[in-house]
Amino acid sequence: MAITKVPDERSKPETQPKAVSEKKIQQFINKGGKPTDRGEEDSVSGGTKSLKLVLTLKEMSAIKELRDKRPSRRKIPISVHDWVIEAILEKIKREQKQHGLTLL
Repeated sequence: MAITKVPDERSKPETQPKAVSEKKIQQFINKGGKPTDRGEEDSVSGGTKSLKLVLTLKEMSAIKELRDKRPSRRKIPISVHDWVIEAILEKIKREQKQHGLTLL
């Protein structure tokens, strides 16, 4: 059986929260405030948007293999992130052509 120290009740001061008048509560509520900022609206207006991308191991290994087969013009090969962005942009251009749109 575990032995524990008896809590010291004298160490905790028994203070009650101050009562606030109903009038002050109503003044605070009626004062109102500004709405919270929406981060999404700012990012849509002209910045970047973060996105979590989940790939299977087969998809990831296929991307890495295709990336490694690309002729390297520089010492550091293209990153997987850049490869995915490039693939997305190619897909957008293809779809725009197919539907006659100019989005980018």
